[in-house]
Amino acid sequence: MAVETSPRLKEAFAALMSRAPGAAFHRARSLYFNKFPLPQDEQQPALRLYVVDEQLEETIQPAEDGHDAHRLVTLTSRPGALAVVHWQRADAPSVEQVNDYLMLTWELDPEQVNPQPLKQPWFREGGHQTRLTAPSDLIWRKSSLLTLPG
Repeated sequence: MAVETSPRLKEAFAALMSRAPGAAFHRARSLYFNKFPLPQDEQQPALRLYVVDEQLEETIQPAEDGHDAHRLVTLTSRPGALAVVHWQRADAPSVEQVNDYLMLTWELDPEQVNPQPLKQPWFREGGHQTRLTAPSDLIWRKSSLLTLPG
């Protein structure tokens, strides 16, 4: 059964993506996702949600304007996984904490995203992480017009 993405999660993912470094800057983009969680309402949340292993796809096709030198470039991004991070804590949050966080903050069914605690912290100095299966419809697309030199 496919995991449904809530509007709240889609909006937060889009907001995170809109501030991310360009796709050509692979290292900067990776560091950005390691540092910045998906934006959420709480100011100092005990748990935060991060994008893991972003999957990027770029397509180039003729633009529909009929101009031979115009191409439409579309960048599609999907998270390979998501991580719930216990903010500045090395200990694991309780299963109930993670489940409540997923349901109340992101409207995700914990059984559908299969939370798996990891021993490796998110940050060098802490931040216990629990990995999740990313919803298959959590996708962000951006299209731009490219003019080829002629």
